[in-house]
Amino acid sequence: MRTVYALFVGIDAYPVSPLAGCVNDVVAAEQWLRRQPDVWPEVECLRDADATRSALRKGIEEHLGSSEPDDTALFWFSGHGSERPTDNPFAPTGTSQALVCHDSLTNGGQPLLDSELGVMLDRIARKGVHVLAVLDCCHAGGATRGEDRSESRDATVRAVEWKSWWQQETSGSHQNSRGAGVRATAPGLTPEHVLVAACRPHEKAYEEFIEDESRGCFSHSLLDTLDRLGPAATYGAAYALVEERVRARQRGQHPVFRGPATERFLLGEKTDSSPFLLRYTTAGWEVDCGAAHGLRAAGAEFILLEPDVLQPRVVTVREVRAETSIVAPVAWQPTDMDTNTAYTVTPSALAFPAARVTVTGSADEVRLVEEAVAASSLLTTSGQEPPPTGRGLVLFVKAGGGWAEVSGGAGHSITGLRLLTAADARHIADCCAHIARWHQLRDLTNPDSSLSSMVRVSIEPLVGGFKPSKTGDIVCSYTLDGGEPQVRVRIHNQSGTRLWCVLLNLTDSYASSVNLFDGDFVGPGCAGTARRGEPVWLRLPPGREIVSGAAAQDVLRVIVAENPLNTEPFQLPAWPPDQPGRGPASPGSGEDLDRVLRVMRGQRDKRDMGGPSGSRIALWGTASVEIRTEVP
Repeated sequence: MRTVYALFVGIDAYPVSPLAGCVNDVVAAEQWLRRQPDVWPEVECLRDADATRSALRKGIEEHLGSSEPDDTALFWFSGHGSERPTDNPFAPTGTSQALVCHDSLTNGGQPLLDSELGVMLDRIARKGVHVLAVLDCCHAGGATRGEDRSESRDATVRAVEWKSWWQQETSGSHQNSRGAGVRATAPGLTPEHVLVAACRPHEKAYEEFIEDESRGCFSHSLLDTLDRLGPAATYGAAYALVEERVRARQRGQHPVFRGPATERFLLGEKTDSSPFLLRYTTAGWEVDCGAAHGLRAAGAEFILLEPDVLQPRVVTVREVRAETSIVAPVAWQPTDMDTNTAYTVTPSALAFPAARVTVTGSADEVRLVEEAVAASSLLTTSGQEPPPTGRGLVLFVKAGGGWAEVSGGAGHSITGLRLLTAADARHIADCCAHIARWHQLRDLTNPDSSLSSMVRVSIEPLVGGFKPSKTGDIVCSYTLDGGEPQVRVRIHNQSGTRLWCVLLNLTDSYASSVNLFDGDFVGPGCAGTARRGEPVWLRLPPGREIVSGAAAQDVLRVIVAENPLNTEPFQLPAWPPDQPGRGPASPGSGEDLDRVLRVMRGQRDKRDMGGPSGSRIALWGTASVEIRTEVP
């Protein structure tokens, strides 16, 4: 039984701009927690006048801080939030957010800054505790409800203006808001808290009269959704439904989620869920896979992953958007229950461009591998139809003597692959599919370059050698005494609008990770900094001896869009799966690999779906820089 240390903070009775639904929110949240099976709640509540700044800090540091490895620490705040512009170079939105405590609005009182909150929660997470923050207040997506009225509904907004006497964060305080002291490319990343917030950093959150009482629109939707989904709910499924319910109810309020979408809500347990989800929205049926994920064109299909179903249900893509795709059920009629459920789905029918695999070896070895390759939706053999684009990645499988080698990708060749049985051949096909997906991520490009031209990635040297190479990449060298090079990585938004950015780190071990900058809004003229300003340490991966001439290659690719993207499909562990890659690029375990390959496998449909031109122009873009780490 898991112990959940919970701190519920609800503030209605502010001395200025009082609210009405915050205490109701946290009462309902506590009742929900106590209904959960296999959970032992250790609860502390701070309501109204008890919820001072010092009480919040004490509750987090002492009550939540008393949790132990494999426990959960839950921080739930319903109240006012506030924001103000900041010149802090590590604040990507150009603003600073804060939770407004009960005594914050009295002259001399102070709020709880987002940077303070993040440091305290991440300090607990580093002990091996699963830390979840649920924030129902304005500007909550920046880790942070006022007397204002929604244009469309009779609702109260949970925000107050920044007070003149509130202290400002220092220029370096924001950098640790979601992690401190991290060697970004070191094996074993520092754990961070999971954030489920009522709105984006620049938005307001609303409360209104719901079911005979005042409630926060977000809190009510979240708790109702969790009850519907039950204890097995994942973060991704819960967020998908809550985000649609809130934005349909309150125009301009979009909940935010940061964390592992395929893990169980509250418990943080890993699942083998697909990273893609199907949900019903006001625009119709929608899958959170779009052009920015590499989806090629209308006509692609997704299969619903439902246990104990003999005939899987299928949806087909009607319109490819930047972040999502609008789909339609094929030969099945959705019910009311379907519209209130988020289904995990896997792509099929050549949803992504296929890589050609050429196999050489004995007749039996070639047959085994080609049969396994034919079952993968990401691969095609020399004897099958070519990729619809007429070009693309070509991989080579050289077999002989019961072993095989895979080559042809941009990273290292994969050797020592056993080839005696059909299961061995499927493993080789999985390896090829893994490499194919890595190349798709590396080569993501929008034919419409207008947004791509507005962003860039910069590398600033901190320790070690640093120079551009003749091929255009950046060479970072170990110091003469063996010290690892350090750099600062920044994402610059040179457009006149706010953009959502995520930074992929793709290594030559065929790994991809978003751990350097896992998705956030970057304001116009502002820059987002990897690891919130902490140095990025560059080092050779385990297994490569640090000798003169040794090197490793990374591609840092930023993907930008107007709205948040599903980042789960951007993560790949290193190959081979039992050998760790470099830090953020290797989520790392066989469980991660099984989940990725489950998405890659699917039914093959040889029809020509057309190329990217079959999609409407989607507002997203990319920019990249290549880094070579070498030993002089």
